[in-house]
Amino acid sequence: MPEIDAPKMVRIDFSVPAPLLEQMQELAKDEGWKPAELHRMLWVLGFAAYTEQSNKRLVNSRLRANKAKENLEPQ
Repeated sequence: MPEIDAPKMVRIDFSVPAPLLEQMQELAKDEGWKPAELHRMLWVLGFAAYTEQSNKRLVNSRLRANKAKENLEPQ
């Protein structure tokens, strides 16, 4: 991760495939972003996408559970 002197930030290290990193760096350069800005954006957008998918799975599992419960109850 790029070095940054930012308050209330946590430094983390992780590995990504080299071609992916190169694409990210090219994008940051083309967009005029600092590498740290791009990394933060990817974290935020990636987390938002994950959260959305997680919420959909939770809703779907609850709907299936409710449907199964309805099918078991006498009518």
